[in-house]
Amino acid sequence: LGVTRKGQSRTWLDDNGWWVLVIEFQPSSWSKGTYLNIGVNWQWYPKDYYSFDLGYRESGYVEYESDNQFESKAREMAEIAKSKVIEIRSHLSDLKDAQKFIVKSYANGPETIWNQFHRGMICALAGDSTKAIGYFNDVASYSDDEDWALELKRFTEEVSSYLLSSSSFIAHVCDIVNEARQMKKLERWQCDLA
Repeated sequence: LGVTRKGQSRTWLDDNGWWVLVIEFQPSSWSKGTYLNIGVNWQWYPKDYYSFDLGYRESGYVEYESDNQFESKAREMAEIAKSKVIEIRSHLSDLKDAQKFIVKSYANGPETIWNQFHRGMICALAGDSTKAIGYFNDVASYSDDEDWALELKRFTEEVSSYLLSSSSFIAHVCDIVNEARQMKKLERWQCDLA
């Protein structure tokens, strides 16, 4: 499927430019075994780490008991991961489909400042400026005053100003994506959002 391992870790990455699907076979501190975590990390906010912006735990903990037992369970987890890669790729294959999928996915969860930001970004990229501004206004109205929230609000205000006043919004987002990718030591992406 073209999914690559991150160094020697138990993390695999499905790099799709503006989004990266993170597949993590997470160890436990208490025993030998693994959890399976799968989630999308959006690249439209510059940060040097991967987060599970959409999705997370896909299976419960599988404890290592023997090579045969664990190999069988690991293969099952790999099949779950494979299916999830194919499913997520299909939902994010174009910006209109991605907008429907992302907005609906976040509607099923808690209303958070990050969820509103991500909804706003996909609506803006899909050309739905009215909805994007609505979500961006929600970000601005959150009462969080921690440093990270204030930085997100500032960043959202900057993105909103590009959306409202500039024909170079897509180019600006492409620059943001490449900044985030550089921070994660990913190759430069040839922007295809237009």
